Amino acid sequence: MILASALIAACAAPATSPVMQPPVARPPSTSNNSIIIAKVEEPETLNPYITQLVTSVDVLSGVMEGLMDFDTNQVLQPQLAESYRISDDGLTYTFALRRGVKWHDGQPFTAADVVATWKIIMDENFAAFSTLGWDKITDIETPDDYTVVMKTSERYAPFMSYVAVTAISPKHLIEKGADWFKQEFGRQPIGTGPYRLAKWETGQFIELEKFVDYWGGAPKLDKVIIKIVPDDNTLMVQLTTGEVQLTDAVSAARIEEARKLPNSVVLTRDGLEWTHMDLKNIGFLMDKRVRQALDYATPKQQIVDRLLGGLATISIGDQAPGTPYFNPNIKPRPYDLEAAARLLEEAGFRKNAQGILEKDGQPLVIEHWIVAGDQLTKQIQQVIAASWRQLGIDVQEREEDIKTIWGPNGYQFTQAMTAAMYSWTNGNDPDDMFYWHSSQIPSDPTGTGGNLPAYFSQYEQQAKIDELTAAGATEIDAEKRKQIYWQIQELLFEETPVIFMYWPKRIYVAPKNLTGFKPNTFNYLLWDVEDWAFTN
Repeated sequence: MILASALIAACAAPATSPVMQPPVARPPSTSNNSIIIAKVEEPETLNPYITQLVTSVDVLSGVMEGLMDFDTNQVLQPQLAESYRISDDGLTYTFALRRGVKWHDGQPFTAADVVATWKIIMDENFAAFSTLGWDKITDIETPDDYTVVMKTSERYAPFMSYVAVTAISPKHLIEKGADWFKQEFGRQPIGTGPYRLAKWETGQFIELEKFVDYWGGAPKLDKVIIKIVPDDNTLMVQLTTGEVQLTDAVSAARIEEARKLPNSVVLTRDGLEWTHMDLKNIGFLMDKRVRQALDYATPKQQIVDRLLGGLATISIGDQAPGTPYFNPNIKPRPYDLEAAARLLEEAGFRKNAQGILEKDGQPLVIEHWIVAGDQLTKQIQQVIAASWRQLGIDVQEREEDIKTIWGPNGYQFTQAMTAAMYSWTNGNDPDDMFYWHSSQIPSDPTGTGGNLPAYFSQYEQQAKIDELTAAGATEIDAEKRKQIYWQIQELLFEETPVIFMYWPKRIYVAPKNLTGFKPNTFNYLLWDVEDWAFTN
């Protein structure tokens, strides 16, 4: 699993007085053998163990590598490791490393780099965003420079999906210290991938240049430039003019415009992103009836049909439809304001003279948060807010830039009752401890873990969700695992710690003459970038 979110964004900022803008750094001149990719989100860091954003991992997928990687059929394939084996008791993993691999600074890749990566991820002073899988390792032995033997404390089903695909970092840079590695490496990562970072102009572009000493052979394109555009209007203009050539940031609302571009092709794929609204477990939101009422009052089908053009599937949980772990027996709550009103009345709310629901003299005020940057998300926010206001809820629409909203000063760490819309992106294993287990509640605003809604207080069902998620992570039998994750979905649906909304389609716009580009459900944007080439 990668932590982070394909965050649905929003824009529509209020008009302000003109201000002086700094000079814009132009993307470097490109030859016909380079490609410019547009993103509306910029990485907050390119440190693979700190970032919370899919945008960052999209870039890193062309720069850094793990021991293994998934192919288009969700099957692990060799990367920095040529092969692996697992002991009969499921406690020892042995990797045979690829020889002749160089870091981008010319240093050789060895088993010592794998050990150093484990140590920095587990370093409390470093505070990696997730330690799952790595925290099961009790020791790593290196019989030689190209053999890694990982000893684990228990059988752990997602081990390969977490540890084997995690980017490995160079020991000689990790040794500069946790603070240096967190900050400096995050701006200038050194990997073993087909491209290396050449330049990063904040807010403008990231330039990658081909690594001619790449172990898989020099990539075909000279440069890959990720250009940061402010919104989807600018994105569509630059796709039309040819200023950018490829993107995965076109919203469903603009897909028909994209299909009219003469030199581009539009591709859609199922994804592992589940869009939802997390509900901070604080104040009135600690009452299950309030959470369920908000679920009834969210017009998901209307949003999917009218705003997303049908390019999404309504969700009931965090396991993707079409996978064995999706529970087909759960049906989404229908849009029903009367049912929502009954639940709020049962919970003790009555309308005051201003028509606002209150209880014990306190009004029901909920801040609704989105990430700034996309008009479609703003429209979705407005639809949800309008519906909730019909119940008498004082909804305060909020938006913030991506770095702020996911930083230590984000909405997650205020005392206000909040609902925040974004997407988590699942990994290639059903394990969901990162989202729900109490061990994944951050200890402070800079701490490790993804269970952010429970930061101030644990869920009423916390003991049960801990038991189930831990059981799912250790169960090896596929059928038994499936039944555990079906139970987890039933518990989540009943308790509604978040409002599950939909699984959006991934939308890609690419040049018609680009070959080797194979976007799919199980990988990040640049996973096969070394194969990209233009036909003319």
